[in-house]
This record gives sequence, C-alpha cells and structure tokens, in this order.
Amino acid sequence: MVLKILLVISIILQLFAALVAMRLTRVTKYNLSWILISTALTLMIAQRIAEFVQTSGKEIEISEEIYVWIGVVTSLCFAAGVFLIREIFNYTANREEKRRMYEKRILNAIIQTEEKERQRFSKEIHDGIGPLLSSAKMSVSMLAKLNSQTEHKAVIDNISTVIEESIKSAKEISNNLNPHILMNFGLIRALDNFIKKISVSHTVKINFDTNLRNIRLDQDLEVILYRVACEMINNSLKHADASVINLNIEKNGDIVSILFEDNGRGFIPEEVIDVAGGGMGLSNIVSRIGSVKGIVDIISAPGSGTKITVNVNSKELWKQGNATSS
Repeated sequence: MVLKILLVISIILQLFAALVAMRLTRVTKYNLSWILISTALTLMIAQRIAEFVQTSGKEIEISEEIYVWIGVVTSLCFAAGVFLIREIFNYTANREEKRRMYEKRILNAIIQTEEKERQRFSKEIHDGIGPLLSSAKMSVSMLAKLNSQTEHKAVIDNISTVIEESIKSAKEISNNLNPHILMNFGLIRALDNFIKKISVSHTVKINFDTNLRNIRLDQDLEVILYRVACEMINNSLKHADASVINLNIEKNGDIVSILFEDNGRGFIPEEVIDVAGGGMGLSNIVSRIGSVKGIVDIISAPGSGTKITVNVNSKELWKQGNATSS
C-alpha cells in the first residue's frame, strides 16, 4: 500500500515537473534542453505508471530490454538537457544585457534632450530677453538725460536699476542653463567660475584641486561631470550646512574620478537615495553617472559629513556613440 502511494506521488510530481518544463520550452523559444528534459520526464512518468499497474496485480507484458532502453534514453535526455541548459543562461544573460543597454540608451537620450532644452532656453533668454532689456535700459538712460526734475529722475534711476538687475539675472539664468564657459573653455574653467560665484554669496570654503588643467575631455562627458559636481556642491549648501567642501577631479589613464567631501551634517544614504523618486539631487547624480556606466560610491552618516566618489571611463561615451550610430 505504501509503495502504491509513493508511486502515485511520484507520478504527480513528475507530471507537474514535465508540465513546467514544457512551459519553459515555450518561454525559451523551444530551446532543445527543455525539450530533452520534458521527454525524459515523460518517459519516467510512463515507467512509474507501468510499475503502479504491476503493483495493482495486473500483468503488463513489457520485456526487460524495453525497460533498459527506456532507462537509457531517459538518462541520455537528462544528461544532454542539463549539458545544453547553459544555452538558456546565455540566452537570459543576453536578454538582460540588451535590456540594460536599452535602458542606458534611453537614459542617455533623456539627458542629452535635457541638455539641448537647456541650450535652447539659454539661447532664447540670451538672444531674446537680453537685447530687449538692454534696449529698455538705453531708452531710460536717454530719458534721464532729458528730464531734469528731481522726483522724475529718482523714478527713472530706480527703473534703470531694476532693468540692470533684470539684465544681470537674465545673464545668470542663461549661464546656469548652458554655461558658455563650459563649451568654450572646458570643465575645469567652468567649475572654477562656478565656485567663484558660490564663494561670493556663501561663507563656505571650497577647496578645488585637479590634474586636468588645460586638458579637454569629451564634451558630453564634461557636461555630465559639470552637472554632477555642481549638484554635489548645491546639495551641501542646501541640505548639509557645510562650512568646508573639498572637490578633486583627476584623470588616471582612461578613468576620470570625482572625489567630493564636506563636513556637513551627513545623512543615511539608504534612506535618501531613491532613483525612482526621492532624493532627487543624489538620484540625478546616480542617473547621470549611470548613463555612461560610471560608478558612484556614497559614504555618509548623521554628524559625520559626506564623501562621494565617482569613477567614469572616459572612453565609454565614445563606445556608446559608436553603438548608437551603428
């Protein structure tokens, strides 16, 4: 009785396994390994059914030679199926790699589109609003010369001051959207300029060191590294209340590294970083560096400041560019 129960359980389990294997055969586009494993399981089910019938007292005329052949074919199917199953792992790995490449291309396209929009807005502000404000300032200046009444002159001077501040703000917005110094003189000059502006309006001390003086990188990479470095500094100013920031950018071989450190209040990285939504400043850093297959390492703790290390292969953008064009 116990033997019959075990045979029934064995038949049910093998039938279930065979159905799963057949389903996987369809999922993996009828890969030969699952076909062989499904065949082996089916032969085993046939053997178990025959054994169950024999234990029930019914005689089935099956020669011992046939049993041996069924066993041999079953073993061969299992062995060949397991040997060929590595093709499934290769297939899965290839699909995963293609998915990752597709996601990175989409992310890279989003970042490039964002930069193009920044350039367009910058150009419209610089070439559109800027000249209009300058023309208004000239007109007000001429009016000030013609009008000698003191009260009128005070109003005109005030208007002139407002327009001048508007021109300055328009230039700053245009430069923040698309730093012309970055395009014309490169990453290091642009960061020097950004740090000087920060130092004027904040008490924070920023120590900037690099071995990339007078060296230009790929323009797309320079844009990404500039945005990342600015994001790091802005995060420290807005959220960390840091008084000292150390920023180092260096190139060793093909690897470009950003070493950032502040003495701010710190945070728990796992609670802040969420590429899907929260912690947008850090998420932007991770997303931008991820678009060129770079690595971001963030070390921080409450009261211990923040240390961020970024490593990017400077040839990665060249590879991606070739892959996209092909």
